[in-house]
Amino acid sequence: MITHTQLEYLVAVDRHGSFSAAAARCFVTQPTLSMQIQKLEAELGVSLFDRGRKPVRATTLGLAVIDRAYRTLRELKGLSELVREQREMASGELRVGIIPTLGPYLLPRFIPDLLTSHQQVRLTIQELLTADIVEGLRKDLLDVGIAATPLEEKGLRETPLFREPFYALVAAGHRLAEKKQLSIVEFAADEMMLLDSGHCLREQVSRICIGSLNKADHQPVRLRFVGGSLEGLIRIVESGYGVTLLPELAAMTLAEGSRGLLHSLEAPVPAREVSLITHGEGVKTRLLEILKQSILNGLPDGLKDTDSGQTIRIIGAGKA
Repeated sequence: MITHTQLEYLVAVDRHGSFSAAAARCFVTQPTLSMQIQKLEAELGVSLFDRGRKPVRATTLGLAVIDRAYRTLRELKGLSELVREQREMASGELRVGIIPTLGPYLLPRFIPDLLTSHQQVRLTIQELLTADIVEGLRKDLLDVGIAATPLEEKGLRETPLFREPFYALVAAGHRLAEKKQLSIVEFAADEMMLLDSGHCLREQVSRICIGSLNKADHQPVRLRFVGGSLEGLIRIVESGYGVTLLPELAAMTLAEGSRGLLHSLEAPVPAREVSLITHGEGVKTRLLEILKQSILNGLPDGLKDTDSGQTIRIIGAGKA
């Protein structure tokens, strides 16, 4: 018979890549943990881990079993969450992952009101790249992610919140600086200041621009910069070099002296969709609804007018 304890030990080894580290985190001895994993393997008739590798890695079949174990544990946790939510006021911890190109601009808009209005709610927030948010959700290290979508990750639920338009930030003295409205076909590839690989915003900007980038004659660019944050890109353009695209929430934080560098884009204006990402198994539903409403309440009026937040997408629901 498979036990809850065995599933807890199984996912602990997967998270930490080590039987000894997993045992320490579960507050048991390594022989105790190893014995329970062996019993689980005997019950299933399969080997779940390749113990000859460091860190320990799951076998191919073990990956499928571990994924199901995560989901089973989340569903069991959801039962107690459901009872508590029906009997008590909203309370508990919500573990949130948010992409760095949203965090500094969105978090201040809703955190103060959420914590003031819901005194029993605790937030743990991490800025993470999208891939790390997905991994955190799969390994139950996060309850929810806030990221640009669609991701099309199997088993994850996407609840769109709003669509955020892009603006162009153009250095003073640039050949496009005097134009009030720009077309993406006017940008040149070597003038674009981009985020480093791994940031989803880099991929979005590339999809928007790269296929249409202008190859017309212009002065050779003497600086190419790949940044780790939007703030880095902004400072480079403010210092007099290149062009970058900014989402609206980031554009709204520009210093007064830099507002003149901001240009709108011709229709259809490119935008990114921002969503809540969850596993969708009914865990912490009340807290997630509070989070969603707090975010929507904190948005500027221009973003509130969209119809996002009404549709829920589940990609490959119920699959590994």
